[in-house]
Amino acid sequence: MNQEARQWLDMAQTDLGVAKHLEANYYPKPIEIICYHCQQAVEKGIKALIVKYGAKGGMPKVHDLSFLLSQIKNQVNVDEKYYDYADTLTPYGVVVCYPSELSLEERHAQIAIQYAEEMLKWINQIL
Repeated sequence: MNQEARQWLDMAQTDLGVAKHLEANYYPKPIEIICYHCQQAVEKGIKALIVKYGAKGGMPKVHDLSFLLSQIKNQVNVDEKYYDYADTLTPYGVVVCYPSELSLEERHAQIAIQYAEEMLKWINQIL
């Protein structure tokens, strides 16, 4: 793995670690922030794959995880469930920055962590 991909992956792992720490140690749980860090973890993980496999026109500066996955679908076998996970996580990257845009419950944070863990495990296997 090249150095740039490693940097993206390290940042992804840090975001997931922050999300898990907040979920385990804060009360009341900052659900929006947990979900945001899960989205960021997956975004950075996918960007590590984009660095490894290249993307036409360079690194996309977008937060849409399904779009980012589509950038590497010809180089990497992307299971359909990861597109589903991406569609669930994507809104957490932007919408949670605006009060009252999403109504989230603790179960959303737990699912976000699960999806981020699974996707980063998959990304690590590829890298």
